[in-house]
Amino acid sequence: MIRRIDPIGRVAYGALCIAGMSALAVPVLLVFGLVSGLIFALDGEGLKGLLFGLASLSAAIFAAGLFLGIFFTAWPLASDWIMEWPGYATGFVVGGCGLALMALLLFVVPVPIYVAVALPLAGAFTVGFGIADRLAGLGAPAAQPRVRARSMRRR
Repeated sequence: MIRRIDPIGRVAYGALCIAGMSALAVPVLLVFGLVSGLIFALDGEGLKGLLFGLASLSAAIFAAGLFLGIFFTAWPLASDWIMEWPGYATGFVVGGCGLALMALLLFVVPVPIYVAVALPLAGAFTVGFGIADRLAGLGAPAAQPRVRARSMRRR
């Protein structure tokens, strides 16, 4: 029975949520860059389409490198419960929400670009750090240890 998650495991899971965010960004950047570059090229702006496609490809390569760097650094430091599928699934869900928030802040809300990048990264890390204990079953009533009442000894 897990009593608590150590702080290093919690920090590692927060970093793994950021890694999930960058892993989900790779296919989004590839598809978005290729489709947008093709649309620019078909519209008669071939150079702009090529530059847009190459910029998106380089951003996808950076996101893949970021994923690999964070994942292989934080994964050994994480607790054993990360090896279960709910840990992976929750990390990718938190990362997907952070990626959606980043897209919203970049393209819809008029905020500076450093805020639009830093806020979702900090949010994904904070949520991952905060739910580490809940994910391990510490908050579930069924996972709490049951204490038997002592029977009185008769003399």
